[in-house]
Amino acid sequence: MKGKILILEDDIVLSEQIANVVKHYNYEVMQTVNSDQFFEVLRQFQPDVILLDVFLVGSKLNGIQVLQHLKNDMDLNYKVIVISGEVTSSQINEIRTLGAYHFIEKGSAFSINQLLLHIENAITLKRQEEEHIGLQIEYINLKKQFARSFPFIGESNAIKKVREQIIRLASVDEDIFLIGETGTGKEVAANYYYIYSPRFDKPFHTVNCSALSETLIESELFGHIKGSFTSADRDKTGFFEECSNGILFLDEVTNLSLMSQSKILRAIENKEIQVVGGNLKKVDTRLIFASNAGLEKLSDESIFRKDLFYRIEGNIVELPPLRERDDDILLLICYFLTSFSSQYSVIDRLDLPALKDDLLNYSWPGNVRELRNFCKFIMINEQKINNNVIKKHLQQKINQFRFSKNYSSEKYTKIHNLKDSVASFERDYLLYYLSLNNWRISQTAEAIGLERTTLYKKIKSLGINHLKMED
Repeated sequence: MKGKILILEDDIVLSEQIANVVKHYNYEVMQTVNSDQFFEVLRQFQPDVILLDVFLVGSKLNGIQVLQHLKNDMDLNYKVIVISGEVTSSQINEIRTLGAYHFIEKGSAFSINQLLLHIENAITLKRQEEEHIGLQIEYINLKKQFARSFPFIGESNAIKKVREQIIRLASVDEDIFLIGETGTGKEVAANYYYIYSPRFDKPFHTVNCSALSETLIESELFGHIKGSFTSADRDKTGFFEECSNGILFLDEVTNLSLMSQSKILRAIENKEIQVVGGNLKKVDTRLIFASNAGLEKLSDESIFRKDLFYRIEGNIVELPPLRERDDDILLLICYFLTSFSSQYSVIDRLDLPALKDDLLNYSWPGNVRELRNFCKFIMINEQKINNNVIKKHLQQKINQFRFSKNYSSEKYTKIHNLKDSVASFERDYLLYYLSLNNWRISQTAEAIGLERTTLYKKIKSLGINHLKMED
């Protein structure tokens, strides 16, 4: 079956003639003679094409009024071909305004072959539109799925400003540079840019520049041909070429040599790359740079080329650390706990707003990544999660942070005997926590996760004065 045709024509003879012909050409046909019958059949039959007369004798509505109703019905997709005689030019204009696919005049000029051609073209157009709508829906769903994988959570003014800046730069298809401390969400920001970029449905690759050796970086970025160096046993396509018309995310780009940076600059300005051992190739690759270096360090020409810096200076996005996003901490911890809850523990009697002050007492030097890992650790190691559980683990984290600041690893690495170095660390560690817990053994044991008797034995073996301690 080539398609479904619904005829609304009060001339029964003409309607029958048209129906017989289109049936012969493998179309399914339904016929109606008045508007009341037509709308009932329309809902059930759901045609591809409607053949509509203007002057409908014995109908409540004429053809133009029917067409008006069809225009208002946006749930159905069909093409309307109006077949009528003796209509005015204003009526023809109205028919076109109301969205009819075509108008055919009855009479001596009427051709059934012409009608068949218009029907075939109308059905082809309808199916193309449906395919386009399907692709649009698929595209939107893909964006939603991608966004769920990389949520950019936060309602603070600082993070709102970042999102707005990224959307603006993405919409005009500009290279950007993301700057932020470790764990601030540079990868999330890069994916956010990708979602709002006109290149969304094109390739997107992430390259951790710090993980690539200087000898491999050019081959990875620009590709190589077989035999160009000792281990080049086959041709290799580089990331720039793979992402042509797409986006390449160069994370920790300041780890690249100045020479590699110069070649990236050429790729940006000339839209071409030099394949190792091969020829120049044209590429159209959008770049996202990222670094945890501050702006001052970034502009140091020994770290980052001045000409490359000036090339993207206007497109720098600074991601704020978590300590500058007080309003977002509760949102983030709620999201992470909820995300992990189905996989790990049960959340029990949790009142997150009551924890805000406790959460803000810690600076979160590892930023969002540290908060995420903190939530995951709790969910894995606790049966049920409540405010007291979170407070306990948070206090442990604060204590560990204070200890790491007060006791440098350099002290222990200077002791060349491993056994003595470990003993020195254990002694300092226990002294710190004993002092923090007012020299109470039971309290200290709970804080560091040891049995009370085990802790007491450790204290004696390490020569710590235990006389002032309380059991």
